[in-house]
Amino acid sequence: MKVHHFQALVIGALCLGAAVLAAASYNQHQQLTELQTAARNAPADPSPSLRRDIGELHTTLATLPPQVAALEDAQHQQTTAQATLGQRLDELATSVRVLQALPPGPSSADLTALAQRMGVAEAALEKLSTAPKGPEGTDASQFASIREKSKAKVPQPPFTLLGIEARGIVRFVTALPTGALKLSAVHLLQPGDSLNGWQLRAIREGQAVFQHPGHGEQTLLIP
Repeated sequence: MKVHHFQALVIGALCLGAAVLAAASYNQHQQLTELQTAARNAPADPSPSLRRDIGELHTTLATLPPQVAALEDAQHQQTTAQATLGQRLDELATSVRVLQALPPGPSSADLTALAQRMGVAEAALEKLSTAPKGPEGTDASQFASIREKSKAKVPQPPFTLLGIEARGIVRFVTALPTGALKLSAVHLLQPGDSLNGWQLRAIREGQAVFQHPGHGEQTLLIP
């Protein structure tokens, strides 16, 4: 009776040990399966991609210093160009102020009036050229002698006065050089200006005072 009971206990222990071994083997197999699955699903080694990105970053960083130097050079050139442009603008503004300070030039109406006075002066010159000659004989010789002496004493100006032009508070004498018949040859003279060696000294009412070297001052009538 005792032998049978002992055998039953041994068999039960063996069965229990087999069950425990089976359970442990199953657990190990299950863990191995999970590890294999995890290994298959694990991402690839990121080291090559990371090394490639780092290499590209180093290459990019190597190109930055020349670009920065080029940018600084361009900025310096732009600063220099801006300074030069500012200087030119200042010079232009100064020139504009100087031009604005000058008296305005003659208008079209002034030129028209001047042309009319030139026509009157030309007509007067033509009348003088067609005036009747002096008496012949002794009287004519005496008249010519007196006229020559008068010319020798008082030199004739090498121009014809046409009138006075006003530009604000500044007055000018308009003069046409002898032999010139075009409007473009007209000169605007103010005190201090010279024309063919004759210097304008003063402008009076209906008169202009000129300085002629070697002959002193001479007053001419203004038509």
